[in-house]
Amino acid sequence: MKSGLYLFLLLLLATVGYSQSDKIPKGANRIEVSTTLSDSALFDMISFRLESVGFFIEQSNLEKGYIITEYKNVNKPDTDPISIKVIVGISSNKAVFRGQGDAEVLGYKYTNVPLVYRGSGSGVEKSGFVSLTELVKKISKTIGTSSINYLTGSN
Repeated sequence: MKSGLYLFLLLLLATVGYSQSDKIPKGANRIEVSTTLSDSALFDMISFRLESVGFFIEQSNLEKGYIITEYKNVNKPDTDPISIKVIVGISSNKAVFRGQGDAEVLGYKYTNVPLVYRGSGSGVEKSGFVSLTELVKKISKTIGTSSINYLTGSN
């Protein structure tokens, strides 16, 4: 009887832990992925994954540890069109993702807007950061053992 109860509690905790969503802190402007991969393997993996989801690499340098994509449209149905550029810095088994957004909302054009999660509301910054978060989560699942942290403040 006790083993059945322990098994039930273990499964319940695993389910609750898996289903909890990551809270994005207000003011987050970068996403850090920590991993056990070497920097060169991480660089290759991220470059490949970005290209496989439709981002074209504009600039990259393994020695300096950066990848910059061209803008790609990431809008969802019933939202204003938005394109994001992904900028990745790789160093010490960590990849730090940040981005810039382009959009046209109500006739106003916004270009090279730094992506920041501002909490409630909407806008290029928040919509773009949410799209960047979804992309990073997809990429981190293919990296293997990794953890995601949101960073705030200056780059």
